[in-house]
Amino acid sequence: MHRLHRNVLGVIALLLAATGAAWAASGRERSLAIYPAQNIPLRFDHGQHLAAGADCAACHDSVRGSESARDRNLPGHEECEVCHDLEAAQKGKKTDPASDCAVCHPGFDATVRKEPVKLEFPHANLNFSHKQHVAKKVECAACHGDLAAVNLATRQQLPKMATCFDCHDGRVLTNDCTSCHLKQASGRLQLNFTSGILRPIQGDPLGMDHGPRFEFNHGTRASVSRQTCMECHSDSYCQKCHDSLQKPLSVHPNDFITLHPVQARTEASRCESCHRSQSFCIACHERSGVGMDADSTLRPRNVKVHPDYNIWVEVPGPQHHGIAASRDMRACISCHREESCMSCHSELSERRQINPHPNGFKDACKRLASANDRACLKCHSESSLAQKGCR
Repeated sequence: MHRLHRNVLGVIALLLAATGAAWAASGRERSLAIYPAQNIPLRFDHGQHLAAGADCAACHDSVRGSESARDRNLPGHEECEVCHDLEAAQKGKKTDPASDCAVCHPGFDATVRKEPVKLEFPHANLNFSHKQHVAKKVECAACHGDLAAVNLATRQQLPKMATCFDCHDGRVLTNDCTSCHLKQASGRLQLNFTSGILRPIQGDPLGMDHGPRFEFNHGTRASVSRQTCMECHSDSYCQKCHDSLQKPLSVHPNDFITLHPVQARTEASRCESCHRSQSFCIACHERSGVGMDADSTLRPRNVKVHPDYNIWVEVPGPQHHGIAASRDMRACISCHREESCMSCHSELSERRQINPHPNGFKDACKRLASANDRACLKCHSESSLAQKGCR
């Protein structure tokens, strides 16, 4: 029973974790890179104040002249004292509305400590001017929503990019990323902040959602919106993955070395978008003892890649290596270099000299050699070509 209880708790924990991940990627949450986490130990009711006749400017009048996201446009005691008699409350007098410290600072006792817990209200990592928006007569609710049913406003009342794009559609007003987002010295967007990493999430109006499996489908977006990608990323950033030196685990999961032959056979073109068979694959196969030129002490004793030697090399038939090579040469070159073939099929080889050409090839050799004799000279000398009538 105890084990069952633990299993149930484990399942619940996984569900909660999955739910949290879904929420974070759903677009309903604000990016921590833009709006850092807050700690606002206050009790406040926007709806109650609005119902009493207060308006936004009564408490946030400083926004009229605010030209930076670093400005702290929150009301202080001076704004509160317009309605709340703080001085009388501190002397123990009864006030209406209530004005003692604990009304807004729950649990605060002036006899125990002098100052309430400070607010942690980091500025947004944006370029933003309230002054310009006020001058354009943009209503507060257009960006912050209807606060009539909101108690304490938090990060959830700060605008998302989709809200900004209601006006900044690229036609009437600019939707250039750097008009709002902070830039580096290079001119690209700043992506790394102490509070988080800037990463487009679901609901991004530009359609650049960097959610799950983005590494698999970003190629299409990058091909049609490359300039948008370059707002954040340099070519060197892309090469970290595309030069095959580093891959996210979601692309090549754990134990991919064991699993990769199946994918290499079914999706060779996808492998070749990053890897070169004649360098990357062969080098790795030789180090692991699979390649033909690998150290004999590394070769596995219990792995057989090809059929028996006679069937594979000596006896012509459907399993002959020449037939297999004509069907899928890419599978061959993942282990063998050109020199492997030439060791038997080159006229210059000291090992064996087996003619790889079909019957009647001599009739076409002069025409082929005159068009491009570089392939011919891999196996034949110039004098041999002349002697055979191919020159």
